Amino acid sequence: MMKTQPEKKGVKKDHSTSTKKQRTVSRHEGFHFFRGPGESTGKVATTLSEFSKHIGTIDVRAINFHFHRRDFEKWIRDTLEESILATRLAKIRKETHGEQLRTQINQLVKRRLDDLTI
Repeated sequence: MMKTQPEKKGVKKDHSTSTKKQRTVSRHEGFHFFRGPGESTGKVATTLSEFSKHIGTIDVRAINFHFHRRDFEKWIRDTLEESILATRLAKIRKETHGEQLRTQINQLVKRRLDDLTI
């Protein structure tokens, strides 16, 4: 009989993350960053880690453009199948923009990546 560690009191475990791995998608399914309609940055994310890396360095106009169209939320939920993170992103106030928006998105994505490595 295998012994398991008891769960610590007061610590909620997110069971959806305990066996979940970061999903990788094809370049075609990846997130293609644009500054505006028809203005590609040339950057594509195929994993949540790549998405995080690009969010940290991409032109802030691309962040504003995609966030206000809910593109990040949709791609993360529908393509990466990360409903937890998509829900968290949806809670960012819609009037948030610029570097403050970049920071909030990056914090949420990094927290989710940390959850996935547990």
